[in-house]
Amino acid sequence: MTTPRRQGQWRWVAHPPWRPPTQVARPPIPRHRAGPAWGQRTPHYPATPRWGLPLVAIPRQLEPPAAARRTRMADAAPGIAGAAIAWFVATAVAHGLRYLALAWYADRVAPWWIEAVTTALVWVTGTVAIAIAVSAAVTATAWLVEARRRAYEPGTDPRSRIGVWAGSLVVVVNFFRLPVYLEELRRASPRAPSRSALRRWWAAWAVNVGAVAVAYWRSTGDGPQAAADTVLLTVVAALTAAWAFRETRGVMRSFNDPSPRFTRRFIAAGIVEPESASRKE
Repeated sequence: MTTPRRQGQWRWVAHPPWRPPTQVARPPIPRHRAGPAWGQRTPHYPATPRWGLPLVAIPRQLEPPAAARRTRMADAAPGIAGAAIAWFVATAVAHGLRYLALAWYADRVAPWWIEAVTTALVWVTGTVAIAIAVSAAVTATAWLVEARRRAYEPGTDPRSRIGVWAGSLVVVVNFFRLPVYLEELRRASPRAPSRSALRRWWAAWAVNVGAVAVAYWRSTGDGPQAAADTVLLTVVAALTAAWAFRETRGVMRSFNDPSPRFTRRFIAAGIVEPESASRKE
């Protein structure tokens, strides 16, 4: 603030704290007009006025990040994989009972109730096993798509969503594409299983595919021996399917659970005194 030139008139001058104010030229006297300068229209500005503002970038208001949305199918994938494990074990038990009945009554006619019960168990468990396998495959693919989306945030997945769905559900193609998708996810995700775990998962599915192929091939044969062999091979296929779904659930949990290197802590067991202090004592 400077002294007034006239009585009742003060001037406010901004200056740095390291030097006193200096004399500056007075602003020109505004010109008065008889009417509004804009005529009959309302005054407006094409951009935000910045009179006197420093030459700095005005940050744009950023939109709050959207909360991560996980689909219901992706959330249900580990649970359905666990249900598939239990049901395929039950399917193996049912086919095992059917095989024991066929072997025990190989040279004579089995009672009607044993034949009816074992046949019903085989058909019911087999039909439900197919439905559970399809449901587990769909939910596991949904989990894979959602896991890849989270791993590549804030960017986008380099592979299209439709391509991942097709490569995961089309038979024979998924046998070669799924390991690629999981390896890409393992490299992009901070929480991932080891490469040996993915190899063990792929080996489990390879053994299951081989067991299913052999069982189907044997089912095309004729005679009671071919039927008994098919039942026994179905037991092996069901057990390998349970193993494969167990490995699948383990891979899902390894991507969701925190890595051990983030949970390991070092606790001080005591304080070691310097040698000089111990010598003085």
